[in-house]
Amino acid sequence: MSTEWGALSQWHQDEKAWWNMYGDYMTYQWQLTPYLHRVIREPLEREYVDYLLKPGGRLLDLGCGGGWLSFHFAERGMSVLGIDISKEQINAADALKAKRKVENVSFACADFLDWDSGSYQGHFDSVFVSAFLHHLPESELELTLKKIGSVVKPGGRVFMYEPLTTVISRSLAIKLIDRVCSAALLVLLDKLPKWLGLISERHGAEVARGYTMTSPHERPVNVDLLKNFCANEFESVEIRGWHLHSLGFSMQVTALKEPAKRYYEPLGRIWYGIDRILFRYFGWESFSSPGRFILCSIKLAKR
Repeated sequence: MSTEWGALSQWHQDEKAWWNMYGDYMTYQWQLTPYLHRVIREPLEREYVDYLLKPGGRLLDLGCGGGWLSFHFAERGMSVLGIDISKEQINAADALKAKRKVENVSFACADFLDWDSGSYQGHFDSVFVSAFLHHLPESELELTLKKIGSVVKPGGRVFMYEPLTTVISRSLAIKLIDRVCSAALLVLLDKLPKWLGLISERHGAEVARGYTMTSPHERPVNVDLLKNFCANEFESVEIRGWHLHSLGFSMQVTALKEPAKRYYEPLGRIWYGIDRILFRYFGWESFSSPGRFILCSIKLAKR
């Protein structure tokens, strides 16, 4: 038991240390360029705003990061609490709150499972879970989902945006598509930028101090496990694939020098279109493989 506890403790320490060191730059990449935000993010934003927005209601933003989503809902009339494990991210969110003078939003730096939710039982109308669950050890996933369920009102709504995976045998056609796409991405995001000197000084400096786009223990969430853990607390409304190649490509565009971004941004739109076509005709599950990040939305309704 002590060995297991020690391993879990180390897991959380590793994740927290990574986010405190690289969280600012990850947030910068995550927000994308204004053009790519409109192309890649706004369709997703419309989806979760339509599902979660309840003016005058209360929203919990789990894994709030620098607070950009918390403000999105607070400025539309909801009372918002954002929680994140990274002190650096919470400091950034508090600074933004002071700058924007938004009163109906607050932030807390906490590990969600350690957070005292006693006064928040059945408190929230909506919960947004943004790329949070896949940082947890599998042994804590069920506990986390139960705790989320405990703070949502009956009939309340939960919207998750997480990388999902499933066990499936990929067809020859899917393997061929993957091979072609991987080769194209390697040229566009690695070979060409290095050859033409397109990588920004800031990105080069972050990589030099150890930055990668993934934290030490993150991995996609098994969709069957997620459904099983949610079954007692929630009704599953919809699971939808959103980003296969386009989000990673668009995040990497932020690593380029400013002049190069203008040429790469239209390619982000193309990759988004490719994702939509592939998901429409094959389904997101067809592209699942061990360790692969396929960003999906999960809509849940509290029983």
